[in-house]
Amino acid sequence: MRPRVTVEELYRLYEERDPADAQRMELIEGEIVFMMPPGPLHSGFTDEVEDVIRRKVGSACRVRCQHPIRINSHNEPQPDIAVVKPRKDAYALSHPSPDDVLLIIEVSDSSLEFDLNIKRRVYAKAEIAEYWVLDVNSRELHVFLNPWEGDYTQHATYQGEDEWACTMIGGLMVRVRELLPAV
Repeated sequence: MRPRVTVEELYRLYEERDPADAQRMELIEGEIVFMMPPGPLHSGFTDEVEDVIRRKVGSACRVRCQHPIRINSHNEPQPDIAVVKPRKDAYALSHPSPDDVLLIIEVSDSSLEFDLNIKRRVYAKAEIAEYWVLDVNSRELHVFLNPWEGDYTQHATYQGEDEWACTMIGGLMVRVRELLPAV
């Protein structure tokens, strides 16, 4: 078994790399996950979700797009969207921790199994109260709630005109179709 990598080791690796090598990495359960550059489909959907969420939460929350969340020394994912509590330093002094996170959203066009399984458990262990996965291929929204002992106890799937009210952010209600650009 390989030793698990820490966040500090990940950052040292970033510093040692050639600046021309801009490949993004995230740390999941002590494993470095190299992230593919987002294609147009993923980028378009992520932009749409970000726009909708920003518009609906206004200044009540901070919406971060593809920035790290520091869960612990072996987990620093870069979710597509993280809605976090506002903070005076705008997270310039440290990345958000699980206590700061209100909602995580992953936009999935090629990583559905990873997002629905591995990342789901990472976020549940961190007690992130609400986790969404937008499956762009089936045009469905998976909503996970109530983390308990390393997993979520509730999972529901929504489509089209189905509406969902975020449990962690008052006033954030979306129809699935709002999150989907016309493609």
